[in-house]
Amino acid sequence: MNIFHYYPKVLPVKKYGGTQRIAVNLMKEQANMGHRVYLLSLAGTHLPSINVMAIKKPIRNVEDYVPRDVDIIQLYGTPREIPRKPYLVRIGGNGKPGEKFMPNTVFVSKNHAMRHGSTHYIYSGINLDDFIYREKKERYFLFLAKVSWKVKNVELAIKLAKVMGFTLIVAGGWRLSFRRNVKFVGEVNDKEKAKLLAGARALIFPTNWEEPIGNVTLEALASGTPVITTNRGAMPEVVTSDVGFRCDTFEQFKEAIERIDEISPRKCRERVEENFTARIMTEKYIKEYERIIQTGSL
Repeated sequence: MNIFHYYPKVLPVKKYGGTQRIAVNLMKEQANMGHRVYLLSLAGTHLPSINVMAIKKPIRNVEDYVPRDVDIIQLYGTPREIPRKPYLVRIGGNGKPGEKFMPNTVFVSKNHAMRHGSTHYIYSGINLDDFIYREKKERYFLFLAKVSWKVKNVELAIKLAKVMGFTLIVAGGWRLSFRRNVKFVGEVNDKEKAKLLAGARALIFPTNWEEPIGNVTLEALASGTPVITTNRGAMPEVVTSDVGFRCDTFEQFKEAIERIDEISPRKCRERVEENFTARIMTEKYIKEYERIIQTGSL
């Protein structure tokens, strides 16, 4: 199959950018499966296994760049103009109130789809080789998300560390901390992130918005690291009782910290191996492509 992707960013990203990483995972895995993959992206993009076409800024209509032999167009946001060729749109974030989505749109979790009036979703998938699986953990807990984004709720993780006295490493932004047990390390690259995730006793992910999927939770589980999170958005679909804890109150978060050694690192890894790999995600996209090409819709 010949697949054309339009992603108007510089790829791959070096630090923050979970949605971009999932898009790259999809393209690379399609190429690994033998498909011919084209990408229209911003200048500076470098993906060796992909046929990259560079533009200086985002464009309104991709039709002029699509090779004739392309079977389907993969988009990562609702297009301003509907392509004439078969297409599929992936929505990775929460839409704005009243936002309309095209018929051939998939979301990234069941909850995400339901909240946008759809039943079509494909879970994000990660490349297991990008992460370090470790069963023996160090003594710190980890918060890894954009610190400046209040919905990620770094304040709760810091409060837990202050009250309980455990070591907390915060990655995803800088802030002054006058406590020895709370350490901010800023944004980290892929190698640094993999090491932090592998060594942590748990990822504390106290999101307080409707999380579409929470890519970092998949990355933690792939590292054999349990997740302590909330019940918001897709978290009940990702974090089951055998791989972590879902909490509604501060006291429940405290209990989860105390019980974290009950969680098996092997179970965490298996959760991703069985449900959230790049290969599983890509196979599902290919099936939807075939259905769209044959019938015109999902």
